[in-house]
Amino acid sequence: MKTFCKYYNQNICASCTQIQVPYKDQLQKKVDKLSTLLAFAPDNLMLSPVSSTETHFRNKAKFSITGTIEQPLIGLVGEEDLDQGRDIKDCPLHHPKINQFINVFADFIKQANLRPYQIKLKSGELKGIIVYFSSESQELYVRLILRSKESLDRIKKHLGGFLLKFPQIKCFSANIQPIAHAILEGEEEIFFTQTHFISHQIGPVTMKLHPQGFVQTNQEVALKLYSTAAEWVKELKAETFMELYSGQGAFSFFVQKHVKKAIGIEINPEAVARANATAQEMNFSHLKFKAMDAAKVNLEVNEFSPQIILVNPPRRGLGQAIEVLSKAKCDYFIYSSCNAETLAEDLITLQNDFKILKTQLFDMFPHTHHFETLVLLKSINADKKE
Repeated sequence: MKTFCKYYNQNICASCTQIQVPYKDQLQKKVDKLSTLLAFAPDNLMLSPVSSTETHFRNKAKFSITGTIEQPLIGLVGEEDLDQGRDIKDCPLHHPKINQFINVFADFIKQANLRPYQIKLKSGELKGIIVYFSSESQELYVRLILRSKESLDRIKKHLGGFLLKFPQIKCFSANIQPIAHAILEGEEEIFFTQTHFISHQIGPVTMKLHPQGFVQTNQEVALKLYSTAAEWVKELKAETFMELYSGQGAFSFFVQKHVKKAIGIEINPEAVARANATAQEMNFSHLKFKAMDAAKVNLEVNEFSPQIILVNPPRRGLGQAIEVLSKAKCDYFIYSSCNAETLAEDLITLQNDFKILKTQLFDMFPHTHHFETLVLLKSINADKKE
């Protein structure tokens, strides 16, 4: 069956495992899966799913770099032969501006003499590239994943001319990853531009997006996700709100106008610094962020006494932070998850503490099995008070 993707049709890329399934059927399969996983909560109200556009919805992209300096292959690492890459410069899922950038980036690889990394030989310098384009601000950040600092001087020498050709790039950095992996970010980030972030506007909120900060790949659906969470908080008429795994604070920024006091907890200090800077610039004096491990904030939860706690954990779920929720005295709990399996596991563990009120699916990742879920829960103790 022919699809809208030439790379899938030519057996170059099979990442979109559901691309042959009509989109409405993809969405229904995801709803059915979520309903099955949450079947232990019979009173759960399943709201209509939020769909995505079917193409050009990805604002963030990661590419492996293989091949040679003269003929770099930008796209995927080959499955059979790890050093034989697959060129994917016009992915129909990526924002057109990302594809436009990738199509000219090969010239920069040649100019700066950046030798693509050879996985089997564990030699070469350029392992990959990560790109994010903010649709509203029209700004783009670029991160090179390098094995060492060997090529930094050459990058500096040739970058000025390249930026003149692509003025949307406001932040350009190199992430140093000496470990022998194709793309796996290291701890050291070296910036070539004076600006270490891009302006990222999503709905009414303008954030400073750092290359190492978490950001949803589908900006259109992310806006609907954050707006829905804010609407739920508004309906609950709460005064205090706490977000765990807050990243650069997207949920908190959307929610803040509906509460009197809000705090975000995030383990990454750089993300916390950016979130606090944004809050200060927007004069949100009632919104603060702290750099802490979400699994170790029992004292902060008790002192702040939030009426609503929102969590947005990684794919592995809450982990030890589940104890924080079980001991919390909040009235309501909102769970945003990109992994329905770990979401269900966590909510089963917490079912003696919270009951599910409603759930909504957000299709952040069309043509795959993945999706985002937002769940509103109420404390069983709060029910007893009533």
